[in-house]
Amino acid sequence: MKQVVTSLALVFLVACSASPAIRVAFNPDPPRRGTQTLTVTLKEGDTPVKGAEVSVATVMPAMAMSGPAVTASDNGDGTYTAHLSLQYATRWVFDITASASGKTTHAQITRDVR
Repeated sequence: MKQVVTSLALVFLVACSASPAIRVAFNPDPPRRGTQTLTVTLKEGDTPVKGAEVSVATVMPAMAMSGPAVTASDNGDGTYTAHLSLQYATRWVFDITASASGKTTHAQITRDVR
């Protein structure tokens, strides 16, 4: 019985483990047409998540078109940098996906590019 309870507790802990939190900074901010740099920060609690695979895809909903998609560079400190060329002044949706240690998290951010 004790082994069953221990096994169930372990399964519960694994099932409840949170995915990394995503924070995104834009440069320039607010975004403008041309080259845009996104810095993605991944953290689990207060701990930076290093060694993740981070991708950024973009969509322009008003034009029903996808934009550039890139893989962000790992800066080695829990931050990841992506450079995008945004050619249209319109509303863009940035779809960010990060995978590390068997966990995947996703964020979608909408910004107006001028």
